[in-house]
Amino acid sequence: MSLPNADLSLSAEDALLLFRDLEEYAVSLDRIMSRLAAGADPGILADYLVDRRVAARLARARGTVGDALEAVIGAEALEDIAEGVFRYSGP
Repeated sequence: MSLPNADLSLSAEDALLLFRDLEEYAVSLDRIMSRLAAGADPGILADYLVDRRVAARLARARGTVGDALEAVIGAEALEDIAEGVFRYSGP
């Protein structure tokens, strides 16, 4: 998809919150994956995801970025993008 050459509107507060969350996820998941590779109990991943409310925080981040994108590309284009992404569907 070709995006228009436009600036997104994202407040400094939203950007800071997103950065903090992404920093936590990148570092924490890297450490967890290293521990799993070394034989740690896979439950540490589930514990982290639940204890740190990762799903809810990612949903909030998606909403923040989605709102900014929607203002530039429109709701229909954003929905088309959302429909085209991978979704885990289980075994």
